[in-house]
Amino acid sequence: MLTQHVIDKLRQVLPPVFAGTSLDELTGGAIHWPTIQNRRCGKEIPDECFVRSGNRVLVIRDPFLDWWGTTLRDARQPFGKPARTTPPTAKAGRTRSARVTPDAGAAAR
Repeated sequence: MLTQHVIDKLRQVLPPVFAGTSLDELTGGAIHWPTIQNRRCGKEIPDECFVRSGNRVLVIRDPFLDWWGTTLRDARQPFGKPARTTPPTAKAGRTRSARVTPDAGAAAR
């Protein structure tokens, strides 16, 4: 599975323990530290993924990657989104033909 390959690569590259603020840089922007902080605050991530050192939050690689791996899925799903059964409905408001172009608006004044 491709997702497991990604996790294995990150295990090779990331140090066993690292500062959470360096997560964006260490993962090439794949994992965004503020998002992790929000999920951590919402108790979505197990506490054993983190430890504090003074005012810094340190990430413990293996438990963190075990959790993060559960959030991943392959980019292409075998049975994708089901086909739409009804055509889309128009949104309320002006239609394309009712839009005023800059030249038409100047002529109407």
